[in-house]
Amino acid sequence: MINKIFLSIFLVLLINNVNAADYSYVKNRIAMLSEADEKTRVTIVQELGKLSSNANLIIPDLISILENEDSHKVKMEVIRALERIGGQANTTVPALIKALSDENWEIRWSAAGALISFGKKSAMAVPELIVLLRDPEEYVQNAALATLGKMGPISVAAMMDEVVKPLDYADDQFKMRIVCIRSLGALGAKAMISVPLLIENTEHENPLLRLEAALALRKIGGDDSMPGEIGWLAEPDEMVWPKGSQIEGNFLMFAEAKQMVLITIVNTLLKLTMDPDLQVQYAAVKGLANFGNKALPAKDKLINAMNRGTPEMRRVAIDVLANLGEEADDVIPDLVSALADFDANVQWAAIQALRKKGKKSVPELIYMLEYDDDSLTPNILRTFSELGPNAIAAVDNVLIMLQHSNADYRALAAEALGEIGEPSEIAIKSLNILKQDKNEYVSSSAEWALNELERIKDIRENNTNEE
Repeated sequence: MINKIFLSIFLVLLINNVNAADYSYVKNRIAMLSEADEKTRVTIVQELGKLSSNANLIIPDLISILENEDSHKVKMEVIRALERIGGQANTTVPALIKALSDENWEIRWSAAGALISFGKKSAMAVPELIVLLRDPEEYVQNAALATLGKMGPISVAAMMDEVVKPLDYADDQFKMRIVCIRSLGALGAKAMISVPLLIENTEHENPLLRLEAALALRKIGGDDSMPGEIGWLAEPDEMVWPKGSQIEGNFLMFAEAKQMVLITIVNTLLKLTMDPDLQVQYAAVKGLANFGNKALPAKDKLINAMNRGTPEMRRVAIDVLANLGEEADDVIPDLVSALADFDANVQWAAIQALRKKGKKSVPELIYMLEYDDDSLTPNILRTFSELGPNAIAAVDNVLIMLQHSNADYRALAAEALGEIGEPSEIAIKSLNILKQDKNEYVSSSAEWALNELERIKDIRENNTNEE
């Protein structure tokens, strides 16, 4: 035992200094691995992986250890060593591919991750990596996907090949299609070339395929890395758009391809907002939120979804409408109307959407406050509170609401005044009166608002004196 420990320490010390050592000397030490315990074998392999000079010479030996070793700990260190050395792809990559089918998930995980360092030289591993997308261990799935993502169009093309295979629901091909569609979406902009194929699947009779395709399109189109990640789209020999698709041709400059794809995705999601399956509808509407003002052509359909969809659909539609930018300011009346929705979450979404619109939403809110039958009043007042100083034009209208017969309205009006923060003489006087209100909610709201206005007034006076 003592001899083995001494041997391991001796080997470590020697191997640390073999950068320029004689290969035969290192090989003799490798042979001694068979005499060492697991812990020592791990240590020796770790040190072998740190060789800088002549490191390529030991790759065959490391591969031999990988193929014949029983300990998964040692095998993992061998994989790490091969990854660190990174040479002889023609022999190393096949060995790592073989490790992808190891019964131990940590070995599969390590091998999938190690292949990243070989880049496109590991292209021969694509079929096995695609199989691992369905591995029972999530770590293995993620490692396989990460490696596929580094291989460029070849891995995307391989996933697309899986997606176009004829479906037989009796075997695993349906599950594989689902997995590959999800993986294409997970690759984001790198999988942009798969958009026509994904669009085809949004028209499939199976609602699950339509749903997964919609989700994938949403991720691809909404990928912020799009400008910098898909330069290879401009290469003519990489363009493989299916004939008959909405996007075809064998030469598109990058900017043109990007714009065309985005428009196509938006139009597809628009169409899916009318899908007979509610989950598909929801995914489509939510997907449009990733496109900002690029979803502007969907405005009318979004308004329709806001008025007629499920509560969750209405909420998401409002969120999308709020992000359409200045070109969609004409939706403000619709957003104000949504304040009367019977679902509290939809109401709150409308309040937040109007807050994003800022001062531009105030005139419509004032108009509805004056002429509505009180169904919108509470949420209009809450919206003024959310707008804060941006709602200063509504102060006179809010002051009137301090005298309303409904105690809740009086309290909400007081809170709105505090949030708007305009300490006018009439506002302070009115809130002082309201502090005496018999309703505790009203009196406490008035007191809070009065304190806020007094605080703001003091700050302004101090600033004026300093000047």
